[in-house]
Amino acid sequence: MANLKTDYLIIGNSAAGVTAAEQIRAHDEGASITVVSREPYPAYGRPLISYLIEGKTAEEKIWLKPAGFYEDQRIEALLGPEFEVVELDPEPHEARLANGQRVAYGKCLLATGSVPFTPPIKGLAGKGNVCTFITLDDAKAAWDMAEQVTKAAHAQGRESRIMVIGAGLIGLKAAEALSYHADEILVLELAPRILPAVLDAEGAAVLQGLIGEHGITCSPGVSASELLGEGERITGAVLTNGEEVSCDMVVAAVGVRPNSALAVSAGAAQGRGLICDEALQTSLPDVYAAGDVVQVTDVLDGAERPLALWPNAMRQGRLAGLHMAGAAEAEPYRGSFAVNAVDFFEASLLTAGVINPAADAGCEVRVIAEGARYAKFVTRAGRLVGYILLNRPENAGIYTWLIEHEVLLDELDERIFEEAPANLDFSQKTRWERLHKCYPADRDERGWKERA
Repeated sequence: MANLKTDYLIIGNSAAGVTAAEQIRAHDEGASITVVSREPYPAYGRPLISYLIEGKTAEEKIWLKPAGFYEDQRIEALLGPEFEVVELDPEPHEARLANGQRVAYGKCLLATGSVPFTPPIKGLAGKGNVCTFITLDDAKAAWDMAEQVTKAAHAQGRESRIMVIGAGLIGLKAAEALSYHADEILVLELAPRILPAVLDAEGAAVLQGLIGEHGITCSPGVSASELLGEGERITGAVLTNGEEVSCDMVVAAVGVRPNSALAVSAGAAQGRGLICDEALQTSLPDVYAAGDVVQVTDVLDGAERPLALWPNAMRQGRLAGLHMAGAAEAEPYRGSFAVNAVDFFEASLLTAGVINPAADAGCEVRVIAEGARYAKFVTRAGRLVGYILLNRPENAGIYTWLIEHEVLLDELDERIFEEAPANLDFSQKTRWERLHKCYPADRDERGWKERA
């Protein structure tokens, strides 16, 4: 089989990889770009797979780019299991595909994303009615299985039950989507609250009540200690509280890990994700990384960890592409902070930054709760460093901007937390900076060019 040669090899065809490819093409018009992925689909919005299963969107609306994107951008897209990169050889700058082909590259981007973490629960491995919920194929398989088990349960004169192990964002979105195709959803979570990484105890209790109105039972503080079954099928579980429950299928959504095995096998340095410099280059020559696979510095607390969020993947993909193409505007990547925007049925949830500060972190906390609306603001040294907005989405972007730009809050009205701030609440100088951040640097606020 003939070998291939490309100037830029991008391994991964989601947010980070496609964004990087666009930036490379914009700054290196004559280069050859090759995108490879084991998934057979054009780039799609992973956050949309739950909405597809719910029936809130159609498959033709989940694609990130219009038809003809790869051809128009002159990107060679090799998509499918046979094109999965199974070996990376950094010295000769080559990658080996599952079909045996070798691809020689000038520069390479690892945008391989995350893989689901399989919990070491007795009786889980090797069962046929266990699903994950990371990819489009995962979601389609879970959807099909949910409809099959529900049909079978109804034929037996009983209701169907799906057990979801894990109440993080992936687990709860899977629970929401599958609730349209099964009678009961039981969500287990070993942590003492649902969404432990993005909510506090009070906010989690409010949200748990809201999604409980839709037939989803959440059991925080409880997980499965053993899964029971006959042959290849799980039929129930023994829980950590000693209770025994039945189920027709299981969704394993305990969490994800960086899909870094390919790079680590090639010698790349890894902490909690791949370690990159400010140009997003790994320790391997001419090999860059972006997205869920990268270890990120949290600019608010200094922690080093992966940040498996869509906006971060797009930002890193953009910067990695600029650096790979040698673009003049390629700024250094020095870290980020978590920003989440998600909805569950009719409830909206937005969170950012530090939401559960340590007692000795020097933070002040303000909570505003009323019925199904819950807001929490965390400040430190007179600056906003985190928030939770449950069913209070108004002007959330301004709160995020306050965190990102470390704005001192003393210039704003003291009611900033009770009522979402508007542009006119800021000083004239700050309004100018916010509204004209892309304005030419040599112009004043009147639009006049500054004199030397």
